[in-house]
Amino acid sequence: MGAVTATQPVEWACARCEMTSRWTHGLDDAEAPPNWLCTPDGNFYCLACRRERAVEAALEGAGDAGIEARAKLRSSAVVEFELDRDPDRTEGEIARAARTSIGAVRKARKRLEGD
Repeated sequence: MGAVTATQPVEWACARCEMTSRWTHGLDDAEAPPNWLCTPDGNFYCLACRRERAVEAALEGAGDAGIEARAKLRSSAVVEFELDRDPDRTEGEIARAARTSIGAVRKARKRLEGD
């Protein structure tokens, strides 16, 4: 029986897209790779799928909304996700991650701070 060494790879698979993340030297006892989420039921989700899940949750209540309204909901959901994920980032960093304008990020930040 071999001993576990520090160089033994650690592996996670995203429950949504099935992407695999392997870390040759481990992650110092981390539960998941950076920016991944482990849900209470033990599923792991990569950052891209976490964004898409936020969009899907926002669109669930969209009903018969048109294409333009759904696009706005999608954009807002990604911005809100990014703000929630790391609220200390600048508007520019969040805008790049969400592929939107700095103005849209500022507007969402003010709206969320008002809640």
